[in-house]
Amino acid sequence: MMNPRPNANPTGDTFVHYLFASPGNEHILLSFVNAVQENAGLPPVKETRVENPFNPKTFVTDKSSIIDIKAVADNNHSFVIEFQVLAHKAFANRMLYYWARTYAGQIRHSEEYEKLNPVISIIVTRFLMFPELEKLHNTFWITAQDVPEVPLTDNLQIYTLELVAEKLGQLPAMKEPLRQWLEFFQYSDTKSEEEMRFLLENSDPVVRDAYDEYRRFNQSEELRMLEENREKSQLDFNSYIGDARREGEAKGKAEGIVEGEAKGKVKGKAEGKAETLLKILTKRFSSVPEPLEARICAITDPAYLDKLIDFVLDCESLEAFSEALR
Repeated sequence: MMNPRPNANPTGDTFVHYLFASPGNEHILLSFVNAVQENAGLPPVKETRVENPFNPKTFVTDKSSIIDIKAVADNNHSFVIEFQVLAHKAFANRMLYYWARTYAGQIRHSEEYEKLNPVISIIVTRFLMFPELEKLHNTFWITAQDVPEVPLTDNLQIYTLELVAEKLGQLPAMKEPLRQWLEFFQYSDTKSEEEMRFLLENSDPVVRDAYDEYRRFNQSEELRMLEENREKSQLDFNSYIGDARREGEAKGKAEGIVEGEAKGKVKGKAEGKAETLLKILTKRFSSVPEPLEARICAITDPAYLDKLIDFVLDCESLEAFSEALR
C-alpha cells in the first residue's frame, strides 16, 4: 500500500498565495498583517485589498521565482508579504529591491513625491537570516546613525520573522495573535489534526479559519496537483540554471587556458558568465533584444556578472533587468 501524500508545506509558495490571495480570504490576510503590526507596536489597519489575486490558471506558468502577496490597506499603506523557505546569498538585497520597486511604482514620472505612502515588507523565513540578532521578529527602519530615535522617513519598514530552531523558543512569550499565526505556519504540516485543533483551541477564530483552509487545500486534488506542478516547474528551472552556470564556467575556463595569460583568463571567464546570463534571460523571458545582449557581452567584470546572474533569478521582467543594468 502506498504511503498517503504528505501535507503541503504551510509556508510554501502555492499554499501561502492560496491562503492570503483567494477571494473570500480577505479577513485572513488582514488578521495576519495586523498581528505583525501590533507585535511591532504599530496600530492595526481596518482593511486590505490584494493586488495580485490567486489565479490557479496562471500560477504554475508565472515565470517569477518569487510569488509574494501585494496588498494595499485602507490608509494607503502598501504591504509586500513573502515566505521564503530556502536561503539565498543575496536575499537581503532582494528584499530591498522588491520594496523599492513597490515604492517607486506608486507614482508616475509626472506626479508629486507627496503621493508616496509607506511600503511595509513582511518577510517570513525558514532559515536564519540574522544570527547576531536574538529576536525572532525584527523591525528595520532608516534612522540617524548617531540618534537612532530619529527616522529619515517612516515610508520604509521591513519586518522579518525567522521560523528557525534557534528562535522558536520565543514563541510562547510572543504577543497574540502573532504567536498563534507563527505556530500555525510552523506546525501545521508536522502535527496531527487533533494536535493542531488542541493547539489552536483558544486561538483567534481567524487563525482557525486559516487552518480550515489548510485542510481544504490538502484535501483538494486540483490544488495539490497545482502545488506539485509548481514545484516541478521550479526544479526544472533550477536544473536549467545549474546546467547553464556549469557550461558558462567550463567555457570560460577553457577560453582562459587557450589565451594563456592572466588577462585572457579573466576575459574568458567573463565571456562564459555573460553566456550563462544570456541563457538564463532567454529561459525566463523567451528572448533577449540585441541591444541588451550587446550591453551584456560588453561587460568584462566576472564578479559583476555573478551579481547579475543572481539578480535575474528573481527579476519580475526583462524591463526591470534592463533598468538595473548599469
